[in-house]
Amino acid sequence: MHGQVRRRVYLAICVLGLVGCGWQIAGAEGHPLERTVSFPLLAVFLVGAGVVLVRFPDRIRWVEVGGFVVLAAVWLTTMALQLATAPDDAAAWASLFPGVFANLCLLVVLAHLWFDTRWALIASLAGPAVALVVGLLRFVPGEPGGRGYAPDLVGALGYVAVLAMLAFLMARSKEALALSRAEAARLRELAHTDVLTGLPNRRSLIDALHTAVQDRRAGGSTAVVLFDLDHFKAVNDRYGHDVGDLVLQEVAEVVRASLRPDAVFGRWGGEEFLVVVPRADLEAGAAVAERLRRDIAAHGFPGGLVMTASFGVSVLDDVDSVDAVLLRADRLLYVAKEGGRDLVVSRLPRP
Repeated sequence: MHGQVRRRVYLAICVLGLVGCGWQIAGAEGHPLERTVSFPLLAVFLVGAGVVLVRFPDRIRWVEVGGFVVLAAVWLTTMALQLATAPDDAAAWASLFPGVFANLCLLVVLAHLWFDTRWALIASLAGPAVALVVGLLRFVPGEPGGRGYAPDLVGALGYVAVLAMLAFLMARSKEALALSRAEAARLRELAHTDVLTGLPNRRSLIDALHTAVQDRRAGGSTAVVLFDLDHFKAVNDRYGHDVGDLVLQEVAEVVRASLRPDAVFGRWGGEEFLVVVPRADLEAGAAVAERLRRDIAAHGFPGGLVMTASFGVSVLDDVDSVDAVLLRADRLLYVAKEGGRDLVVSRLPRP
């Protein structure tokens, strides 16, 4: 979307630029070389840029780099022509304001808009450097008895150079801030994500349970499903931890594909996983667990392995805390393990 907006803005600039070039070429003012060389060159570039923007929108970078080079060449050529045709130093100095210095400041802005920070500083300082050489060729040596505009030129272009360096510092500060925010976001994600499976980790799941407690107090119902892969230690012992890791990753994919979007699913630890199902009572939670049990048992794991899982299903009661519902789900999971595994248990057996 951003690229489309940028392309349309550049197309509008091309159209306006062509109108301006036509007006300059047809007008009687200005140096003849500008009307016959500089502005026709700019017009040719604008036409070419328009063609690239329309037919090859993915090459917009060419337009930006070419635009900077052509604009710098045209504006600096105009400066040189104005200085060369001025009758005296005073007129030559006056010809630089406001157009030449405004153009140099605009080059600074365009450099930081179109180039990355390192190249932007070089590009934005190149304009004042060339302008300084051109200006000194005109003002050194000065006219006998004249004011001597060389120091004024150095001072004025020094302000442009300072502007370029300030823009560079602002761009670097912005980049540093963006990197800092990205790093903070990455650390937050690492703190709440299981590295192996990409699922929410234990801390993130506890946060989800605390949120569920608040929802329960607002009248909602939340089912909590804790499940454990059966005989997973034997898989690690026989096939190695690499295969065990693949099993965990595929279990994560199978379960994630089976759950509705608002369910929170994460790795509780080791081969244990936890599912928080909002707006679900005990029966609905047990149905979710039964579907997951069947999906895991039916999945083909690496090396033809057949895996099963045992499930404990609980629901947040009115007086429950996070610890209480987790303890209850863990007891129910234990009952499923003791009952032969590959089971869903949602109620403790009666004594």
